[in-house]
Amino acid sequence: MTWLRQLNDLDIADLQTVGHKAYYLGLLKQQGLPVAQGCVLSAAAWHHSLEQMSWPNDDGDCLKPLGQDEFQTLQQTSQRWQRALQAKPAIAPVWDNGAEYPDPEDLIPAAWMLRASLWVEGLAGTAPGDLGMGLLPGQIEPDLAALAQVLPQFWSQAMTARCLRVWQIHCQRLRDLSLATLIMPVYPALVAGTLTLAPGQTTVAAVAGLGLALTRGEAIPARCSVSPRRVASAPWQPGFQERLYHLRPASKYRLPAAAIAQPVQVLERDRPELTAPLSESQLDNLLQVAEQARTLLGQTGVRLEWLLHPSANPEQPTLVITEASPWGEPAAVSTPIQVSPPRPRAQPPLLPLASTVVRGIGAAAGRIQGPAVVARQSQDLPQSLPPGCIVVLPDLQPDVFLQLQAVAGIVTERGGATCHAAILAREVGIPAVVGAPQATQLLDSGMVLWLDGDRGVVYGLTEEAAAQFRPPAPAVPDTLPTQPREQYQRLHTQVMVNLSQPRGLANLSLECVAGIGLLRSEWLLLEALEGRHPWDWVNRGQEAELQSRLVQQLEPILQTLGPRPLRYRSLDLRSHEWQALVGSPPVEPNPMLGLRGTLSYDIDDRLFQVELGALATLQRAGYSNLQLILPFVRSVEEAIACRQRVERAGLTDTPGFALWIMAEVPSVLFLLPAYAQVGIQGIAIGSNDLTQLLLAIDRDQPTMASAYDERHPVVRLAIAHLVQEARRCGLLCSICGQAPVRHPELIADLVAWGISSISVEAAALPFTLEAVWQAEHREGWGVRG
Repeated sequence: MTWLRQLNDLDIADLQTVGHKAYYLGLLKQQGLPVAQGCVLSAAAWHHSLEQMSWPNDDGDCLKPLGQDEFQTLQQTSQRWQRALQAKPAIAPVWDNGAEYPDPEDLIPAAWMLRASLWVEGLAGTAPGDLGMGLLPGQIEPDLAALAQVLPQFWSQAMTARCLRVWQIHCQRLRDLSLATLIMPVYPALVAGTLTLAPGQTTVAAVAGLGLALTRGEAIPARCSVSPRRVASAPWQPGFQERLYHLRPASKYRLPAAAIAQPVQVLERDRPELTAPLSESQLDNLLQVAEQARTLLGQTGVRLEWLLHPSANPEQPTLVITEASPWGEPAAVSTPIQVSPPRPRAQPPLLPLASTVVRGIGAAAGRIQGPAVVARQSQDLPQSLPPGCIVVLPDLQPDVFLQLQAVAGIVTERGGATCHAAILAREVGIPAVVGAPQATQLLDSGMVLWLDGDRGVVYGLTEEAAAQFRPPAPAVPDTLPTQPREQYQRLHTQVMVNLSQPRGLANLSLECVAGIGLLRSEWLLLEALEGRHPWDWVNRGQEAELQSRLVQQLEPILQTLGPRPLRYRSLDLRSHEWQALVGSPPVEPNPMLGLRGTLSYDIDDRLFQVELGALATLQRAGYSNLQLILPFVRSVEEAIACRQRVERAGLTDTPGFALWIMAEVPSVLFLLPAYAQVGIQGIAIGSNDLTQLLLAIDRDQPTMASAYDERHPVVRLAIAHLVQEARRCGLLCSICGQAPVRHPELIADLVAWGISSISVEAAALPFTLEAVWQAEHREGWGVRG
């Protein structure tokens, strides 16, 4: 069978080999609808490549043993498979069948688009568009002659960890997935958009230029809701679009060999307002085509992606359909063109080469270059973010952070160095700048950015700067010694690690780590919530399921730790941080001082009971190293009530259990003896909240960043008092805030005051261990026997 098939030649017998996306377009094209020219490389080429691969594991392409809950294993398998696929020779048979690539009439293609068209064995009759949604982005190629060389890179997207996780659900082996490659020219577009035809209502959305501005979420499209008989009176809702994407003409694009790297350019529009982009006749023609497509596909509705490109008659541009799918079946949504990440530079660009400079607060160290994705609110982020991009947002809360795991950098207008976005970015190693005023207005999506997370500066680069800077030598991060120093293992002051997610342990050497000094339950649980607020689970009577999921999140961490203690901080839900989750309660006027911490347990303890049940389950499974930290404790009465609940859950019956409180509300400075009397066994100093409450400074407000300082004499006196008073009361004392990370010189003071343990993020472990050892050495302490 010929691997390269024309859309005109496809029939129902080809569905399994060409996939739904190509088949639907072929069906419409054969019936005379204005479908884009194109061909499809059948899934036989994909399967041929899989057969030729040297699989790095004994099971070949078997999916089931990859580990449903083992992200690290899945990630490692993904990387090995991708390397093996890209290492195999190019697919010569593609060119041996004599097929020709279809050029559009009166148009020399300047670039070609590769899109995945899927069929999944076992899902016959159901379009698997939902499987590929946001997983397999389209890829633009300027030179079709190089198709054989670029195919392995394009196909390797199907081997990413997140794709393998989806294929596991539906396939036994990777070969059960039929991945055909749809090849279509990129048309120059005056207007592009989508149309959704449903019974009784048709909705059209449109932007100027190529559809990238729409699919990347950079523009608010003009919208029109219309019925077939009322086109003349159909009102358009205006849109907003500051820039448009334009295809460079082929004659200018192909001549210099170096020019073929960027076929798409970005143009500034004179006016951002986007009024009715289609004339009455153009809208009527589009609706007629949609009705024909609905009839041919045999469904009650249809979804089209379309564009208007220039024709010989400037008054009558040509309508072209680029994607079609039945409405009511899962339908793939076109994803943005995958732009190869720009090469990172070794140093910040010189200011004359930067078109824009934004200054903020360096929140997470590192320097990175990448294309910007700018959104005025987190809900406007595209579902599929371009690889290697830098996300620019007004604010970033933990409930949105999970979808940004693959981004190269983060910029926010609000927040300080100790805000939760900054803490998360440091934990996962993503360079970040926070508190950058007007960043979403000064930076544009698609702009190449240089982000300096050390200095808190973001540069928007000119094209000249982006082309001149060479890739830097990779930075060598501080690491723990391969053979741990003996003195680190014999410290008086324990050095522990703060953790939010299980995968944070993957690359962590535990030889010198005394345990987990702070496990943030809110961020740990996020991955298991499926986009629903914890209260939504409880209010729907799903406490048992939520408890089971929490156990599943905690157990791998306990298994990795062995006998080392794990201090689990129970939920401290601030209302403004969870608004993206379904069922989230309303935002309070002042969430920082609102219904949070242990006071919320007195109001409604159902979530706390879920947590206690999960900890008790793990204790019964043999994990005796669990300890519990109560968050944001305001009074001794709250501690007493929680202690009673803990005892009823049976947690105190297990040797090794300890009940801690966070020392972050200033009242704790006067109440330590009382806390010790009611059964509290340790305090964990939360320097972030303690500092802001002592100094009356909102740590999330960048304008107040200069006044927020853990080295302030009042803060130092408070921490010293807590450490020394805890020792006098027989309490263990730890610090788990950002103070020793932001100001390592405080470590010597903490050791001198007699703190029991210091818990820091993983990246800070090397210098913290060294600083503690040096401080103890200066104090003249002998090593533990």
